[in-house]
Amino acid sequence: MHRKKIARSGGIILLVAFLTIVLSAFLLLTLNQTGIIAFTGGGWLINSYTIIAGYLGYSVLFFVPVLFGYFLFFAFLKTSLSRFQSDPGELDNIRFYSGGLEMFITLFFGIGVLFTAWGLQNALVSAIGGVTKTEAGQLGAWGILQRLVDNGILIALWTTIVGGVGGYLMRLAKHFFLGRELIRFSSRRMEQDKMRFFESLESIKLHLEQIEEHMPRNPEPLAQT
Repeated sequence: MHRKKIARSGGIILLVAFLTIVLSAFLLLTLNQTGIIAFTGGGWLINSYTIIAGYLGYSVLFFVPVLFGYFLFFAFLKTSLSRFQSDPGELDNIRFYSGGLEMFITLFFGIGVLFTAWGLQNALVSAIGGVTKTEAGQLGAWGILQRLVDNGILIALWTTIVGGVGGYLMRLAKHFFLGRELIRFSSRRMEQDKMRFFESLESIKLHLEQIEEHMPRNPEPLAQT
């Protein structure tokens, strides 16, 4: 019992530290995207972020926390599944973390869809919202297309790709890395429910037999002569 308390306390400390790092990174990314601060230097992390932000725009501020939450719940679910056989109390945790994983996967899909719609609307309005027929004729098809690209239509399309592909990869990771353990967990749960059902039936049977034994018996009628 004492070891379990120590392990849980250590897990809580690690969780708080991890969330602090994630929230700090999210705050820095938000400030950078809004132009309040700017990252300098040529490190691989800064360069990678600059490239990703160039393709995804503001959606990176939402994709990254959801991805961190997914990996966090993924690790917690795997730990709870490994402990379930020795500690049935992990049942609620398994249900909670499994539901959390599905929530983060759905959010990842949703972010891709929402930022696609928002990006397309913003690009179209910015590019041709106030353009007259004369101006459109002067711009030509190539000029209008260039204005759409400059106003973020490619970012909108990239959010679709990242949201869709990333969401399906998250589902695949859950299936291949946790699928067998989740199936064993479901099988054990079904067996336990079946055993409890049969035990309840046996208890009802015994109870009925006891009632029958204590019921007063009617005397047999006398034979008529």
